Amino acid sequence: MSKKKQNIEETDGLENVEKAVSTGEQFLEKYKKQIIICMSVVLVVAIGIVLFRTQYIIPRNTDAATKLSNCIYYIEQDSFNLALNGDGLNEGLLDIIDEYGMTKTADLANIYAGICYYNMKDYQTACTYFEKFDKESVNITPANYTIIGDCYVQLDDLNNAIKYFEKAAKQENDLTAPRALNKAGICYEKLGNYAKAEECYQMIKDKYFNSSYASEIDKKIEHCRSKK
Repeated sequence: MSKKKQNIEETDGLENVEKAVSTGEQFLEKYKKQIIICMSVVLVVAIGIVLFRTQYIIPRNTDAATKLSNCIYYIEQDSFNLALNGDGLNEGLLDIIDEYGMTKTADLANIYAGICYYNMKDYQTACTYFEKFDKESVNITPANYTIIGDCYVQLDDLNNAIKYFEKAAKQENDLTAPRALNKAGICYEKLGNYAKAEECYQMIKDKYFNSSYASEIDKKIEHCRSKK
């Protein structure tokens, strides 16, 4: 490339940069007021979100958690009606769900309400509450996932039951995972999907061979293979 050509290209490049800067300045000057308004709105919204969380949500969540502890006590005593509806002095799970609906504690209350209805054999209502909780914000135990799966089994919704049994098994707890896998395998068999049932049973054999479910697992695996 000749020096003259290079100089021309450099000059063109500088002119393009200057033009872009000038255009940008003109844009900012023209829409300065609108830009300032937009930035102010964003700032106000951000401050509002922070204040709403710190001054409203967090204190209410703390208050709800205190009330939830009373409900859990009644669940541990198998007093499911008192846990749901309160005892006259303390509010129940249904009150917490209604009054503190934007908090994580209310999400947990949905889970506990589902457990109560499950134990009261009202499986449809139990599933209604189980489906209300925010699965992204609340970490629930494998045992609770298994109960949700059991609830769907009672409603003969085996596909949903399997979904929750597999969620329980994914947490790889030596006590709950083999139980959940066994339940998932049984559901798959009822659906006629013996290949998936065999996968569940094989996982028990490979990973949870010390569990009580492993003692008869070879028979289950052979049964699934004979059906394929």
